Amino acid sequence: MGLLLRGIAAATALALANPAAAGTVQERIYPAPKAPLSLAGLPPTARMISVETADGLTLAGIAVAARGDRPTLLVLHGNGSSAADALRWLEPLAARGYGIVAAEYRGYSGNPGKPGEAGLTADGEAFLGYAAARRGAGPLWVLGHSLGGGVAFDLAKRHKLDALITVGAFTRLRAAAPKLARAFVPNDYDNLSAVPQLDEPYFLIHGLADDTIASSEGEKLHDAAGAAGKKGASFAIVGAGHRPDGLQIAAILDAIGGWFATGRYPAAELPAEIKAIPFGQQKPLNP
Repeated sequence: MGLLLRGIAAATALALANPAAAGTVQERIYPAPKAPLSLAGLPPTARMISVETADGLTLAGIAVAARGDRPTLLVLHGNGSSAADALRWLEPLAARGYGIVAAEYRGYSGNPGKPGEAGLTADGEAFLGYAAARRGAGPLWVLGHSLGGGVAFDLAKRHKLDALITVGAFTRLRAAAPKLARAFVPNDYDNLSAVPQLDEPYFLIHGLADDTIASSEGEKLHDAAGAAGKKGASFAIVGAGHRPDGLQIAAILDAIGGWFATGRYPAAELPAEIKAIPFGQQKPLNP
């Protein structure tokens, strides 16, 4: 069981024993790193950035500029991660010239405020505005990992994005939590109901060995996108866990770029363990 579900399960056990401790579940959903962001170990082109939220917070983040017409990615990390950790994970993308704006949430990594669904939504809006103003010549894609997928879906409901990409996303936070925990989970992030509302291409990435968010959650999102006639595809990674290797993510994003350029997925160019499945289909293009 991964960090998110372990934390919820442990907090639920406490809440069941002592109902006054139910607020602990909120803390386990957002186990925010306390150390301030640092550029140590990041690409030499990485720089610290700051944004202002609509409710008056100044939040730090980290960015790497795109080269040429490469896409810029707004990256919304998972619940126990950080902007610096996300950039280390996706360094292969930066090496290929992708721009990255790694958002950092309120209450995380020395940022002021307390995290919660509404707060993270405001944080995502602020970083989206920053990325849109500085994306360069290429498109702006929003990539949400795990809990960050919920923040990304929220952005997609209010903005027409160039592309929405999720990695290890759930249908609803409560559905992904252990059954005993669901009554105590305060924030829902209802991704499944957001899928029919999408007006941008959507690309879903899920490791088939994910022990934090089961791959069946990704299958439900895939089926919903197909039923709604959405443009895009799922990329299932055989043997990958909740955070697939950055090189695998880079290969998938290159394939997505190929689809935008030609209308076809260069499935034959993907590593053998990555299976491309367009929405509305159940069989991969590259079995």
